[in-house]
Amino acid sequence: MIRIYFDWNVISNLKRTEFAAISQFISDNKSSLQFPYSPAHFNDLMKSYSPQNELFFQDLNTLENLSGKHLLRWEDNRTMPLWCTPKEYFEHEKEKEDIISLMDMDKLLSDLDGFSQDFGIGNVGELIKSGYKAIPAGIEVTAENNVFLQKIFPGITSESSMWDVIKNMAPFSKNLLRNREYYKDFRKTLNNNGFKVDDNSGNWSEDIVFEKVSAFLQKMKIEMTFMQYVEKTLKSQKGQYNRHQFFVTAYLLLDMIGYKSDKLPKSTDSMQNILNDSEHAFYGAHCDFFVASDKKLLTKANVLYKELNISTIVISPDKLISLLEPLIHKVPKYIPNLFHDIIKCVKKENIIDSYSENDIETYVIKIRYFFFDFFNYLIFQMNPKQNLIYFTFKRIFTNYSDFVYFSEVESIFDSLGDLLDYSGRDDFNVQKNEFIHKNKGMSIIWHFKDGKIILNQDKDEPLPIISFVLETDKDELYEKI
Repeated sequence: MIRIYFDWNVISNLKRTEFAAISQFISDNKSSLQFPYSPAHFNDLMKSYSPQNELFFQDLNTLENLSGKHLLRWEDNRTMPLWCTPKEYFEHEKEKEDIISLMDMDKLLSDLDGFSQDFGIGNVGELIKSGYKAIPAGIEVTAENNVFLQKIFPGITSESSMWDVIKNMAPFSKNLLRNREYYKDFRKTLNNNGFKVDDNSGNWSEDIVFEKVSAFLQKMKIEMTFMQYVEKTLKSQKGQYNRHQFFVTAYLLLDMIGYKSDKLPKSTDSMQNILNDSEHAFYGAHCDFFVASDKKLLTKANVLYKELNISTIVISPDKLISLLEPLIHKVPKYIPNLFHDIIKCVKKENIIDSYSENDIETYVIKIRYFFFDFFNYLIFQMNPKQNLIYFTFKRIFTNYSDFVYFSEVESIFDSLGDLLDYSGRDDFNVQKNEFIHKNKGMSIIWHFKDGKIILNQDKDEPLPIISFVLETDKDELYEKI
């Protein structure tokens, strides 16, 4: 299935008449397309949550009808393809405590005191607080940095302790994320102190953005590229960082230094909007297409994808149908017709590599559409000694995806079942269940006149590989091509 990630604005607009053509296209091609959702969708959706708000539940239904159970979520140091409906996710998430409240150190240490007293071991929280008060913060407050530091740590001086820093982190984070004017003023203060790229940056070609931003850092006496700067920022905070943190931090820093900065025009807007956009762009990088209405989001996502060698195609909704239509594979119902589709893939201009070994000619071909709505590469081999021709189709991800949903494999199986007229057979359904859910490295062979179909699982990754073996000689095949 072709994997497409919609930003929240696109999803919420699907109910509008101007999106009727897109909604109809999705409905007509539902078996070929997949639309994962993520926690970023819920960050946007929950802004309007109220048990009495009917529009909220309409949007929740729209998300569920679109995405089914395909959830993407970062956890345990990787993005997981989870199986959960938006309504199930909503019931789980709506009662979760606000993460900002969890950063309130005064409250945490006070709770710890109550817990430790119950066990008769004194005020452990107060002991920890006293320890932080005894440690100097090590921040030198000067005339140049005083205004900036006061925005983060009100009342801070060169004599302040680590406790003065820690207790201000929760209010600062809350203001930065939730207070529109606070974030805009904070960003303005940075820009006024020289931390702002050229006012003409909005006109830069996407191919040279990072070159220009890195040149700006050099001008600021920061002797590193933008990506090195992102890396240093993360290391200075935690020492270790992951792919999710790197992407989101890079996106936020682009906004902070003035490249395609979000204007936050609505009174309800805040830095949380920008953070949500960065999350949408991150999860979009696990899909074939990332679709958004916001031009600044599209541009920032695209420049990051290019710099990080992420192949995900970034588009606006108005281009969706024209770009997707030619990529969908209408799988024929009969094997001879399918071979017409296969042979059409074998075009000289699509060959990206070729070699010969032991008299077997091999050609690696980049397919111009998604074969079986999944595969994007073809290994074409000719064995003249045995009069055998091999067409092996693989899926190669060149973005952040390192997984497949079992529904994607199930879709391939169902297409094969229709092709072989096996769909209703019990033994075929048993094979499908074992291949998808149980066995690793499993191989299934189906025979047909003049050939066979082999479905394998990659031994290293949970990716299906499908081979069509045709008993024919080289000259006969060339005539067909």
